[in-house]
Amino acid sequence: MAELFVKLANQQARPYTLPELKKMANNGMFGQDDLVFNEDNQEWVKAATVSELDPLFHASPASPERQIVYAVGGGKGGVGKTVLTASLGIGLASLGHQVVIVDADLGGANLHTCMGILEPEYTFYHFYTLQKDTLADIMLDTPVENLKLISGACGTLGMANPRFTQKLRFINELRRIHADYVLLDLGAGSSFNVIDFFIAADQGIVVTTPEPMAIQETFNFLKIALMRKIMRQFKNQPEIAALFEQEALRENMQNGATLGSLLQKIRAIDQTAGNAAATLFDAFRPSLILNMVHSQEEVKEGIALSTAAEELLYIHLEFLGYIDYDDSVRKAVKEMRPFMIDNPKSKASKSLAKLISVGLQGKSGWKGFRDRRRVIRQATEEAKNYPVNQMRESETICSVQCFYWGDCEYQNGGYPCPVRHLDPIFRR
Repeated sequence: MAELFVKLANQQARPYTLPELKKMANNGMFGQDDLVFNEDNQEWVKAATVSELDPLFHASPASPERQIVYAVGGGKGGVGKTVLTASLGIGLASLGHQVVIVDADLGGANLHTCMGILEPEYTFYHFYTLQKDTLADIMLDTPVENLKLISGACGTLGMANPRFTQKLRFINELRRIHADYVLLDLGAGSSFNVIDFFIAADQGIVVTTPEPMAIQETFNFLKIALMRKIMRQFKNQPEIAALFEQEALRENMQNGATLGSLLQKIRAIDQTAGNAAATLFDAFRPSLILNMVHSQEEVKEGIALSTAAEELLYIHLEFLGYIDYDDSVRKAVKEMRPFMIDNPKSKASKSLAKLISVGLQGKSGWKGFRDRRRVIRQATEEAKNYPVNQMRESETICSVQCFYWGDCEYQNGGYPCPVRHLDPIFRR
């Protein structure tokens, strides 16, 4: 079997060799449900029925795999997911862990700029287009010891909408990376692309701020993720899947309805299906981080969200902790530096160190206190040698000489232009 004719998305393609198909399968571009031409019977058959293709879809038991991949999401944009993912990775690396941060916002990648890397040598595009065989081949070193980065492909047409099989392959490949922690930074919103990454990961973390709109968006994100996970499980049982689909389309929980009551309806139709759904509910255990907290009173919003998830969504949402609001974070973002590096002793950095030691690693008492101090101390050392961004201020001064004078929302005469300092990015 030197070559095979393959149909991808029901469109006939050129013949592919087995090595080519192997690369495509590894990247999720060729799956068991795709069609190949059987020359003996002169018909199109599913790839899963061709025994010679079995090694492409079933990994060897000896293959090393990651135990946990964390996906950081939450629905609403602007709550600090990317900034938090970067500093979370730095904090974990400061404790001696091998950490990889991954930009899964495939249509609008910006995790690399948060780390001060303007032009990544490799991105997910090189993996997606088979220029690189594995995700390990596109991992980039960062200025922080023990921390590596996999950059998304920003501004690349078609990258924002991978097939579901590609997403699964992406997650499975992440599990093969040699690291203690893999942190997946998801895009904003609740599209299927974002949700599929969230439910395919081993552990989901939602990030929100205490504002009511952000809390509501996070609740909706969790509901959609849960419904998506269950509907995929019951896709071959249309009657059951339809009930969950109907629930997913509802804008809010009305008349005291809960997903627990929905389970009762399903058990009335099919006891086995109801029990299977209940098992999925119990297995779906995301975690919560509350970001930009101004006061202890606002911490209650995180506790309230956890309670609402348990009572209305019938799931356990663990409250990992919170990050204090800190003006220095905004300064760090503008200078394209992680806040943990820019100001390791800030309120935000200290609360993140506590969240890592207590929330993520479950250490309390003296052990937790020791790890928190260790994170701050190591981040302070890293900051001494961290590269200084040479684009901190534009050399162009805002004035009437500018072509856009009088028609620019950033206009601030006499001060460095807040836009032109990005010229090196756009001139690439």
